[in-house]
Amino acid sequence: MDVQRYISSGAIENHVIGLVSEAETREMEAAIRQYPEVKAAVDAVQQDMEKYVMMLAKKPPVNLKKQILEKLKQDTIADEPVVVVAQPVAIDEEIPVIDYASKSPISPLKIWQYGAAAAFTLLVASVVMNIAYFTKFNDSQQQYASLQDSQTSFTEEKNSLSEKLRLANQELALMKDPAFKWIKMLGTPKHPGNVATICWDPQSKTTYILAQKLPAPPADMQYQLWAVVNGKCIDAGVFATGEPSTSMQKVKDVVNAQAFVVTLEKKGGSPTPTLDQMFVAGKVAG
Repeated sequence: MDVQRYISSGAIENHVIGLVSEAETREMEAAIRQYPEVKAAVDAVQQDMEKYVMMLAKKPPVNLKKQILEKLKQDTIADEPVVVVAQPVAIDEEIPVIDYASKSPISPLKIWQYGAAAAFTLLVASVVMNIAYFTKFNDSQQQYASLQDSQTSFTEEKNSLSEKLRLANQELALMKDPAFKWIKMLGTPKHPGNVATICWDPQSKTTYILAQKLPAPPADMQYQLWAVVNGKCIDAGVFATGEPSTSMQKVKDVVNAQAFVVTLEKKGGSPTPTLDQMFVAGKVAG
């Protein structure tokens, strides 16, 4: 095995962030046991990842624990059974005391009154219990919806962090690859203070740009990269600013370049550069 080629292939970074199959995992574990250089490279990438995660970590709110305890307390109270006390129903006519010894028959009117009173009492108790359970059901539905929203938020945050880790892993691989040249482009006299960096592999022609400091363009304009060869500007593609500019952006492959420049063009790019709108420029060393 060509250990150095294996280390620079990107397999170690993919292994650390879990983007490999079981077979590739077993291959990596075997390489770690057999080659100390591979183990050292894995440890180094893990340390880089830990530093990156710690840099992005968010401290939880100070009162988060108190909010969780209060929520648990409310749920406990809500789970207690509802006790319904049926209130006696007043009857306009006084109920007489029945003398069972006399065996006097009860009139149908009295029987109907007793039955109506009992039925009304049961109806009131049923309505009260239905309202109580309906209220509890609505509360449960709201809690469920809130938990779903929280889960969605956590999933989106997890995906965002995973994407940032993937980009960080890509940038670390580029930094460690000796084939890439780094060309720093500084602001022109008309636009001082601007900065952008080119990462270019002359062999594979792969080219990336990191727009560290460029002003936000107008809505109908966009920055465009050019490779300069013998005084001629060759289109290397447009790129974004704002949030995407915090990471390396891949542009068109560049076959040859003596320098790189960035101009402000109409959205979508231009076939020729607008030289009076040149913002940054930098020469390729060597």
